[in-house]
Amino acid sequence: MADVVRVVSTGLAILVTRLRGSGNEPAHLGIGTGTTAPVAGNTTLETPRGESRVLSTTTSQTTSTTGDTYQAVATVTISGSAAAVSEVGLFDASTSGTLFLRATHDVINLNIADSIQYTIKVVMSST
Repeated sequence: MADVVRVVSTGLAILVTRLRGSGNEPAHLGIGTGTTAPVAGNTTLETPRGESRVLSTTTSQTTSTTGDTYQAVATVTISGSAAAVSEVGLFDASTSGTLFLRATHDVINLNIADSIQYTIKVVMSST
């Protein structure tokens, strides 16, 4: 579904901070209607929606090597007004947190009370 996915520069800093034993897990998912492809310098969604960020269920998965994939799964319910959702991000806090990852995808039109579920997988590689 995702057209472009990028762990942004602030996301790399989150990884280093977490490796050093501090910081917050990037498990809060937010959605938006922006369409510009993500770049390393992104610090938030292009056009965030008004829905609160949702705490994802996170797990360690295996893609190529045991435990090489960080997976976050969350469901967002649309409130306020219909939405043409086209971007998603993972943050390290429910509000004003640091952006870890941003992705854009084809527009998904949703009405009030509709839900959308995202499964985000970040595969780590030594190459």
